[in-house]
Amino acid sequence: MILRRDEVVRPNGTLGSYEYVAQPDGVRVVALDDDLRVALLEEDVYACGERLLVLPGGGCEAGETPEQAAARELAEEAGLTADRIRLLTRMWRMPANVRATEHLYLASDLHLGEHHREAGEEGMILRWTPLDEAVAMCVDGRITEAGTMAALLLTARLLSDEDAQPPSGTEGHVRGPDRRRNPPAGRPQW
Repeated sequence: MILRRDEVVRPNGTLGSYEYVAQPDGVRVVALDDDLRVALLEEDVYACGERLLVLPGGGCEAGETPEQAAARELAEEAGLTADRIRLLTRMWRMPANVRATEHLYLASDLHLGEHHREAGEEGMILRWTPLDEAVAMCVDGRITEAGTMAALLLTARLLSDEDAQPPSGTEGHVRGPDRRRNPPAGRPQW
């Protein structure tokens, strides 16, 4: 992590300074099982002073792609591997104060194994929660971490779309159009 103070020329031509933190990019992963349940982790978050419900995730390590980080964090924190990991979106964490993005992924075709948590993650509890309940938790304030909220809401939106329903015989697979390249006719592009 680097704290920076840059001397800048503002859009109106005046000089000023801008302070921000530069951090490695991060990931959050919606691990969706065949019963449309998601893997949530309950953990103590020191900076917040609270125990939060979050999706598996963390920072990208040096030389690691975001997708590799997503697979690593999913295995380390939840003990899960996925045959399919799909990018939902990339978002700025806190664009006014932090230069880092969060890559949100959807993982399916899951396999449960052993987790390998770091010392600071020892108190984590894995909770399998129906996706619709997790979305309700975002709305009523039980889930408050931004990356977790965004990833869950995007997943629910993707699954509610009529053309994103899995074809018969492929339960657990999430398929649908890539909205950035081929948005369905009559729908806004996002």
